[in-house]
Amino acid sequence: MEWALTFAAFVIGGVFGYVGHSVLTRRHQDKNQKQQLEQTQLELSQYKQEVVDHFDEHHKQLTELTNLVNKVNQQWHTSASLLTSPTTENHLADIAPLDNPSAVTDSTYTKKAASI
Repeated sequence: MEWALTFAAFVIGGVFGYVGHSVLTRRHQDKNQKQQLEQTQLELSQYKQEVVDHFDEHHKQLTELTNLVNKVNQQWHTSASLLTSPTTENHLADIAPLDNPSAVTDSTYTKKAASI
């Protein structure tokens, strides 16, 4: 009968050992999963911040580009207005004959060169 008690104690010890091991392993796995989750959330928040920074920089560059394009358009418009003013047209018509359009360009450069 002693061997039956010994065998029963062995079986009960095995069951308790198995249950204890399962509980401890589960706690360890939960702890590891929790740490992994926190790490993943940290990486995600860092990635989100990088994306926000990227789009912010992109927005600044687009704003700067828009301002530069507007400035170029303004200068273009001003130059076009000056070049197409009635006084310029009259001056060019007096200088160049109507049958030779390239003479307008040639005489304009010649007069500029002479005045420099």
